[in-house]
Amino acid sequence: MIEEIQGVLSQKQATFVIINCNGIGYGIQVSARTSEVLPDLGTELKLLTKLVVREDSMTLYGFMDAIEKELFLNLIEVSGIGPKTAQRILSGVSPNDFLSYIALEDKNSLNKIKGIGKKTAELLLINLKDKALKLASINEENSIVSTVAEEAIAALNALGVKGHSAQKAVEKAIKALPKDSSISQIITESLKHT
Repeated sequence: MIEEIQGVLSQKQATFVIINCNGIGYGIQVSARTSEVLPDLGTELKLLTKLVVREDSMTLYGFMDAIEKELFLNLIEVSGIGPKTAQRILSGVSPNDFLSYIALEDKNSLNKIKGIGKKTAELLLINLKDKALKLASINEENSIVSTVAEEAIAALNALGVKGHSAQKAVEKAIKALPKDSSISQIITESLKHT
């Protein structure tokens, strides 16, 4: 229903943020890992989101990238794991590490994550084993795009385009160009959006 929110970060706590979007402040639950990488207050950002509706509440959960969101969605499908537990899991381990624990059937490492006991670890392995490979391939694609984007942003910074302006220009360029575009094509396209 609400897939993403873009606005100005107006409040930031360990696992909760408020993003002001056109005068409306959206309260969003985030993992501690997401909170750590958020920009300074007053900075514009975009979070991917998932609205979880319960009988007595509507809670918005936010994610910095597609892999964290996808992992969250897969976790809450597992019997006995609700959104709060999924958020706690994502706060305690990176999506990459979690996916490798599942793929390797590493129960000991899973048990060390806050909120996961022996039974929950078993359920996760049973329910997520096949999905872990799919998620890992999505994550690999995102990592490649992320690395290219970081290089393009660094190049724009060197050319005098700083901070958020450089990031926005690169995002627009990546969306406008084919997936197999070279870094130089992305930089050239990005300059058109500055």
